[in-house]
Amino acid sequence: MTENQLDRRRKRTRQAIKNAFVKLIVEKGYDSITILDIANQADYNRGTFYNHFMGKEELLEAIHDEFLQGLADTLLEPYEGLKRVDATKIFPSAFQLFEHIETRKEEFQALLSINRGVVLELYDLLRESMRKDMHIEMEQSDPPVDYEIMLSYRMSATVGVIMYWAETNFKYSAAYMAEQLLMQVNTRMDYIEFKR
Repeated sequence: MTENQLDRRRKRTRQAIKNAFVKLIVEKGYDSITILDIANQADYNRGTFYNHFMGKEELLEAIHDEFLQGLADTLLEPYEGLKRVDATKIFPSAFQLFEHIETRKEEFQALLSINRGVVLELYDLLRESMRKDMHIEMEQSDPPVDYEIMLSYRMSATVGVIMYWAETNFKYSAAYMAEQLLMQVNTRMDYIEFKR
């Protein structure tokens, strides 16, 4: 077998183990899962598991890190080579953000079931990416909008929309969620009517 074939085989094995683990977390919960459970679900033996991961903690960390890194990578990808984009035309990155979650929704559900702190990590990741990789220009106002408060508000809103989607078991498509997020961000409230 060539080195390239071995590398592909190794990646397939690691992915099968991750998929098995995520499935078991969603079905049984993290604490009740054994290494043997994971190996059996992936159709491997315990030795194969240990060839790739030291334990379920390391496996969970790999899933967690890849999920969050993938989110960070999706934000800028649609704008490669551009200097700026009109704020109303950010659908591509919003769509990719939701699509990343949609294609990994079981991973996201598993991570949430183990530690809701992943929500704060998601918020921090989005806010830090916005600080480091781009700058939002706001319409002029008097007094001026505080940039850090605005950034915190928008990233909180984004995470809130993502969490709503997860709580509804991802009943809408990634495209619909991206459209809705942009409508929420770009539409000003008219008035509030009281119900009592």
